[in-house]
Amino acid sequence: MGEWVDQYLPAVGMVSMQFAYSTLALMNRAALLEGMSVWVFIFYRQAIATLVISPFAYFRRGALMWSKMGMTSFLLIFVTAFIGVALNQIVYYEGLYMASSSIASAMANLTPAITFLIAASLGLERVSIKTLTTLA
Repeated sequence: MGEWVDQYLPAVGMVSMQFAYSTLALMNRAALLEGMSVWVFIFYRQAIATLVISPFAYFRRGALMWSKMGMTSFLLIFVTAFIGVALNQIVYYEGLYMASSSIASAMANLTPAITFLIAASLGLERVSIKTLTTLA
C-alpha cells in the first residue's frame, strides 16, 4: 500500500491542485460578474496574503528583522513585485471578467512560454535549433 501511495502521490497532488485552481477561477468569475471591481479584488487578495504571511516572516527572521535595506534594493524588490505579481493578477482578472474562466486559465498557462519568448528575443536565453538540449 505504501508503494502505491509513493508512486501516485505526485500525480494526485497535481490533479488536486488543478481542481483547486479551476474552482477558484469559477468563484472569482462569479464574484467579478456580481459587480466586484478587479482592482478591489486584487487589493483584498494582496492584503489578506500580507496579513497571513507577515507573522511568519517576522518570527522567522528574529534578530535579523531590523537589518537595513538600501533604497536601491527596496525599489528593485518593489518593481519586481509589481511587475511579476500585481500586473500579472490585474491582467488575469481583467481577462477573467471579459472572457470565460476556461480561456483565462488557458491564457495563464501561456505565461512561461511568453516569458521564454521575451527572454530569447532579449538575448537572455540561448536558442539553437541545431542543438537537442534547446528544443522542447
